[in-house]
Amino acid sequence: MASFKIGEFASAAGVSRDTIRHYERIGLLPAASRNGAGYRVYGDADLERLQFIRLAQETGFCLEHTRQLLEASTANQERIVELLRVTREKLDAAKGNVDRLAQVEQILADLSIEQTLTGSQPLWTRFRTESLLEGRAG
Repeated sequence: MASFKIGEFASAAGVSRDTIRHYERIGLLPAASRNGAGYRVYGDADLERLQFIRLAQETGFCLEHTRQLLEASTANQERIVELLRVTREKLDAAKGNVDRLAQVEQILADLSIEQTLTGSQPLWTRFRTESLLEGRAG
């Protein structure tokens, strides 16, 4: 089992020491044990938890929802259903972003094979026009 002082722990997780202290203050991370010199000491389980917190944030979860995700294994049914709803909303939003990126990719691919770009419709108007046409088709 690894043992990290706060600086090593912060570096291993890619966050600042202040972030770790903040997460401890708000209860996302448990209070660290202290060594004989009074330094905070963290272990592998703490690092895994912190990496999960970062993953949740990168996925778009706010700190409160991240806390609820951390507590999900002991949460009541109502809280789990709410987390599932929030997760599905985030997934739907991500799918929408992927769809929009695919539209931009297609427009750029079309532009890359056009013989002449003079007088071409600007990218943003193509995107808007294609988005509008798709909206009407649905």
